[in-house]
Amino acid sequence: MKKTLFALTAFATALLTTSCMDGGYGDMDHVTAASAYGNNDIVETNVVSISQLETLYPAIKETEYRGYKDVDQDVQLKLRITANDIGGNIYNYVAAEDVTGGDGKSVLIYVYASGLFSYLPIGQEILVDLKGLCVGTNGNQPAISTPYQTSSGNTYPKNMPYWVWQQHFKLLEYHPEKVQIPEYTVNEFKTAASSANIGKIAGRVVTIKGAEITEADGKKTWASKADLAEVNDFSVERAITGLPKSTVFINTSTSAKFANDVMPTGKVDITALVVRYGNKCQLTLRTASDVKPAAN
Repeated sequence: MKKTLFALTAFATALLTTSCMDGGYGDMDHVTAASAYGNNDIVETNVVSISQLETLYPAIKETEYRGYKDVDQDVQLKLRITANDIGGNIYNYVAAEDVTGGDGKSVLIYVYASGLFSYLPIGQEILVDLKGLCVGTNGNQPAISTPYQTSSGNTYPKNMPYWVWQQHFKLLEYHPEKVQIPEYTVNEFKTAASSANIGKIAGRVVTIKGAEITEADGKKTWASKADLAEVNDFSVERAITGLPKSTVFINTSTSAKFANDVMPTGKVDITALVVRYGNKCQLTLRTASDVKPAAN
């Protein structure tokens, strides 16, 4: 019995190590995941783009601050994962770009579960059956989930039960090389993140080239609990030189795996997920490796 338990533990450890090395899973693991996760009975029948979905259900338009609409039509989205929870900085959601639309639109999918990266690595394509879910916005950020009501009575997409999610998606092909990441200089991103344009990048992963982290001094970490603004906060905001911190900032959870890593000094290239809240642009790193020395 002890030998069997040891063998199972060793196998699980090896599988997890392989998954972390390639951002989700290897080729063999992809085959396993395709049969172990999601709903293989879903048939591609009525795929629409995010833009077309906005026409059918205006509640998902970024012009809405907060709200939702139940999806009562047989419509599907074909999406590609661009950000997940592998670094501990993203919690209970993934970001995905439209595979079919061609206009770069993206959406967040809220699932009340951890370890989403194990079967939704960056580059994984999925078919999402929307009927029975809801679409809407949370602080102008387009999202898919089930309705969640706060104590104040606000209702918006969030906290989809794990078992519901498993019934509504199907794993397709794995194409990390196809993930689209637009690049900006600091000045270009200042324009892109303005109130007039932020809707175009909400939910997208972007790269800001040649940026400097204002508070980086060779000692400060990404998200020390000592730097929390309030005792009930869970994340720390860091400024980028040349961008107004009141509207654009790097948002790092104190629970991120790299929360206690020292922030790099000097010019860096920052790749991050844009999560919109009102007209604020919250740049969320997926892993510590999303910040690299600036390319010459």
